[in-house]
Amino acid sequence: MAFNSDAYLQNQITKQYVEPPHSSEQVDLYGEPFDMDEALMKRITASDIAGLQKMVKEEMATYEDIAKAFYNQVLLHHDSRAVITLNQAVISEARKLDYLERHDPLYGIPVLVKDNIATTEMPTTGGAVYLKDFMPKQDAAIIKRLKAKGALILGKTNLSEWANFMTTKSANGYSAVGGQAKNPYGSFDVGGSSAGSGVAVAKRMSPVAIGTETAGSVIYPASQNGIVGLKPTLTTVPQEGIIPVAKSHDTAGPMANTVRDCYYLLAGMETLDGLLADRRLPLSKYTFGFLEDEALKDVYRGEDEAVLADFRQRMAKTGAGVQGITVAPEAHRLNIVDVLKYEFNEGVKAFFKESSQPATLKDVVAFNLEDEKNRSPHGQDLLVESSTQTFTASEIEEQVAHNQAVAKAALDEAFQHVDVLVTISNYATTLYATSGYPALTLPGYKRETGEPVGITLIGKAKSDMDLLHVGELIEEEVLRFS
Repeated sequence: MAFNSDAYLQNQITKQYVEPPHSSEQVDLYGEPFDMDEALMKRITASDIAGLQKMVKEEMATYEDIAKAFYNQVLLHHDSRAVITLNQAVISEARKLDYLERHDPLYGIPVLVKDNIATTEMPTTGGAVYLKDFMPKQDAAIIKRLKAKGALILGKTNLSEWANFMTTKSANGYSAVGGQAKNPYGSFDVGGSSAGSGVAVAKRMSPVAIGTETAGSVIYPASQNGIVGLKPTLTTVPQEGIIPVAKSHDTAGPMANTVRDCYYLLAGMETLDGLLADRRLPLSKYTFGFLEDEALKDVYRGEDEAVLADFRQRMAKTGAGVQGITVAPEAHRLNIVDVLKYEFNEGVKAFFKESSQPATLKDVVAFNLEDEKNRSPHGQDLLVESSTQTFTASEIEEQVAHNQAVAKAALDEAFQHVDVLVTISNYATTLYATSGYPALTLPGYKRETGEPVGITLIGKAKSDMDLLHVGELIEEEVLRFS
């Protein structure tokens, strides 16, 4: 979750760079890097997934070399606070792998995983001191799928604690366990809650990383760190084994430096309908609707309209249809906070009920109160409010149904006229978060200060593959030289 007003962003800068708290519970990630040729390491960390596989095939590198290079890169940039834990077994796992003529694209490829996703070889903390030593009994469903395809789990990434639903006074990218993640482009908001995944990909600590989204938590940090991020259609990616915020919103999503690598990671987490290569329509066959809602314009920053105008002009030059469009105003005013508070409380209770460390939000609140300076330096008002809310299941079910109906109706009406909706960053979060529709953000623009800002596309329900296809065309034909 994130917002974009100037006051909000300035407050974030102060918290992240001027007065970041330091918890005595913070994990410091130090270690000796592996000895390897510097030129080889640079070539590996600069490569995409296809390039890495080509290097192994041509015997220019081994999977062990690849694992060592990214492991070293994490240690080299440990001050960015992107990664909480490294998998100490990843090198030995990579050493066992030989190149196969027929293999999944993720075979032998290191993947970083947000630290609210269960892994058996490393703790799963959610950034919270309460869970600092929590070792899940089994991997999350998506981790099982990735391992079955031969992917290597490199480590766990930092996040806004409890996926940014701990306090309204939080700093994006801060957790008591992980510390404050830093934007690689300067003293800019790092975004949240998948901040560590965004920073790690931008700093080439891993070819790809997994984030999770409830309302903007993949799209916003991807935009802020200048990478690609996909929020998939709700329910298409298995959620079992992921610490929840709200079941009616939550999904894991891929983050990468290219759309193609985002696709590879998505294919590793869910069963896709066909191949990206099967999509062949050119941009000229699509119509793009640029959202012009006052609710969005009201929170634009100084350069936002210029960015959108430039992108619209570039898209028109490809032969694509472009037009302005608005959606029903009520779709921007939906109440999701009550839903999140109720589902967060119930979801955490259910998630940890059968675990090795049973927990409720009330337990967490009481634990934090024993040492607020180190366990909850930014406060915990959302934890308190969620743990004491008095909504009934039927009330929340009605609210969820209402939110989904309004958001879907607004988007479906827009999609009667255009194929893809266009905005920037996470400004239209409420639309795709409540509808469950997919969103993809693409890098390509920076503000005058050097702060990245992503172009965000919203697609129809279950159009994830089409959205990735369109995104890849835009990446190659429109944004590559921006």
